Amino acid sequence: MANLEDWIIEQGLRGSDLASLLSGFVERLTAEGVPLVRVYLALPTVNPTIRVYTHVWTRSAGTVVEGVSHERNADAFELSPFAYMMRTEQTGCYWRVDGPEAERFGVFKDVKREGGTDYLARLFSFENASAPDLRGIGISFSCSRPEGFRPEEVARIDGLLPLLGLAAYRITLFDLTVTMLDTYVGLSAGRRVLSGEIRRGIGTTITAALLFADLRGFTSLADTAGQDLIARLDHHLEAMADPVAEQGGEVLKFLGDGLLAAFPITEERSRESACAAAIRAAEAALERNDAVNRLHAGETPLSLDIALHCGDVFYGNIGAAGRLDFTVIGPAVNEASRMEALCNTLDCAVVLSDNVASVSPVPVRSLGRHRLRGIATERELFTFR
Repeated sequence: MANLEDWIIEQGLRGSDLASLLSGFVERLTAEGVPLVRVYLALPTVNPTIRVYTHVWTRSAGTVVEGVSHERNADAFELSPFAYMMRTEQTGCYWRVDGPEAERFGVFKDVKREGGTDYLARLFSFENASAPDLRGIGISFSCSRPEGFRPEEVARIDGLLPLLGLAAYRITLFDLTVTMLDTYVGLSAGRRVLSGEIRRGIGTTITAALLFADLRGFTSLADTAGQDLIARLDHHLEAMADPVAEQGGEVLKFLGDGLLAAFPITEERSRESACAAAIRAAEAALERNDAVNRLHAGETPLSLDIALHCGDVFYGNIGAAGRLDFTVIGPAVNEASRMEALCNTLDCAVVLSDNVASVSPVPVRSLGRHRLRGIATERELFTFR
């Protein structure tokens, strides 16, 4: 087995997740004779839904990872050893969990349940001005020896922590990059960017079923409503976006009070399958949008208009040299937008093009032929029966 320092460096260079880093670190430290029973590692993160990720290794269960949401009770942290250390400006503390301070922190009960006798805690700061929310890591160690850690074991752990912190920081930054790309540009686009498709104009032509959705009446409501409207808009957009993801599509961009989504046609997914997925997503979005309106009974209801079309689009980097958008453009996108604009005129929540309607898994009816703005020839449009 390579020495522990070399192994940590290797993980810092090539490691992919913190759980594996922590598990491997504990395994190798235990092999050196340190009788660990519990190790805890926590890192604040930059994530729309998760405030911090906790990693707990125990001899009985291995490594368990939990994401703590922004909404969860922050008081639990205020009562923790790490909050105490931050308030008292200490980077290292040591407690006996069976001594006079055994009841000081609730986590000591967890340590004792695992057969631990002490709690060695360290705060390791990153202090990077470009990522201020990645403040550092909190890590603790507990052992099973009745007299607790020996001085040389504490020295060994402290000597390894800078390397461990650096490896954790690199892995966290990579995770942050992936998460931010997934969140702000989408899963497929994010992976394309990470694989090097970053030059302006670089992309590919794909065939996809397109879903163009928009809230009817939101613009006028926004002129009179207050800050609470933002929270309500998020619920409506979630009602549109979640069904897209559930049906294997991808939201390419949010357009104020609407969105554009694509269901690519591939060797694994036929045109019939992609169009059917878009139709199922549209049906679910309408149902969930109605549910959002019911939650806001007494307020102006916001109906949802959806256009479904299928065609070739350019999928790639578009924009200015210093500010790019990874999205789709092309006649099919424009046509879907024009179709959605007819929902109000035709008094239909959903308008389908003929190439989507022809493979629809649900009954449809013709709305007749209509001229779309900017389109030379009339198009026959359809809606759900």
